[in-house]
Amino acid sequence: MSNRDWLEGLLLEGIKFRLDNPKRILKRLDKKPYKKFKSIHVAGSNGKGSLCVQLSAAATASGLKTGLFTSPHLVTVEERVRINGRPIEPDDFDRLLGAVRKAASAEERIPTYFEATFLVAMLAFREAKVDRAIFETGMGGKLDATRLVDADLCILTTVSLEHTEYLGDTLAEIATNKVAIHRPGTTFIALKPEDAEVRRVIEEKCGEDLSWWPNERNSSTWMDYGLIVKHISRKKGWSETSGECNWPGRSPGYGEGWVDGVLTRLSAAHNAESLERDFSEAFPDSVVLLGMSKKANLRATMEPVVSELRSTNSFPKVVFTEPQTGRSPAVPVEQLCEMMEKMGVAHIPTAVKKDPRKAFEIAGQMAREEGHQLLVIGSVYLIGDLLKYVVERDGLNLWDELTVH
Repeated sequence: MSNRDWLEGLLLEGIKFRLDNPKRILKRLDKKPYKKFKSIHVAGSNGKGSLCVQLSAAATASGLKTGLFTSPHLVTVEERVRINGRPIEPDDFDRLLGAVRKAASAEERIPTYFEATFLVAMLAFREAKVDRAIFETGMGGKLDATRLVDADLCILTTVSLEHTEYLGDTLAEIATNKVAIHRPGTTFIALKPEDAEVRRVIEEKCGEDLSWWPNERNSSTWMDYGLIVKHISRKKGWSETSGECNWPGRSPGYGEGWVDGVLTRLSAAHNAESLERDFSEAFPDSVVLLGMSKKANLRATMEPVVSELRSTNSFPKVVFTEPQTGRSPAVPVEQLCEMMEKMGVAHIPTAVKKDPRKAFEIAGQMAREEGHQLLVIGSVYLIGDLLKYVVERDGLNLWDELTVH
């Protein structure tokens, strides 16, 4: 069995919250590889990837060799492990994955897919002798493998109802899980939440280490997190407080030229909070291409979308599709249509196409004919499907497209 086949087989392990397993494997690989570099650790329901990539860009622009670990990947697993914004090469990933597999076997431990990719990142950053590493938490925080990094700064973005089957049924329970990335004596920056109970949880956990950041919601989420990056850059003494970024589905202007003659907007919003935020930002009339991954609370997730469609004429047509990649299967287009009708938007003309590539072309043609823009939304995996399609369609270099700064 190849190392890649072994990694794919780890998907059967599902999601597991534990630190002992990856810690034992990491010890076998190297006593304390995380001591070789300092890290910034970011958790939260939304925006943590956007914050991480902007931090990485600022650090790299300041002359630091920077490691960046994010998840999930959109097209290929190597993009979870970037050095100076560029994914590590497939041969390097395979070699390091082989070392992880060997160590796991020696310890008689079976990691999850996420744990294995995290361990590859730790080895890659140590080998590259990075000056600074940025780690995005996978899910939660308390028992997430990334909790093993040696962080000198921790950041919590937003806390919303998500992954309730794993993290808890209330905002307070979810906040308790996420705020557990705090290390005593280490600065902890948190977006100040509106919910009083969530604030209490964070304050009790972090004490004097806590630094609240105002959750003002300015012109865009991307710019909001850019302000945090500027603040951190100054505190760290970096020479640059920002850097050029191309973060698929999240940075401004990304993918706007993917459809000839149609201004295209891509959104990786995938839960109620992020969907509401994106739909609250004003933009011209747009055809909507919507594809969702299955969720425990799909109806609640869809509510911001349906509410906006009911209350405005800005979205004259909706095309439903099904993301082809990702941990969870896609919501069938038939189910999306039925749900939308029951929630009161049967008056909007719709089209369905399971294949996201064909759906993208159909939606783009609709927008072109009617002089509208195109809004692609609902799943980060849908963005990945379309990125892969555009790379193949236009003969682009995938690694160049996946280099984020």
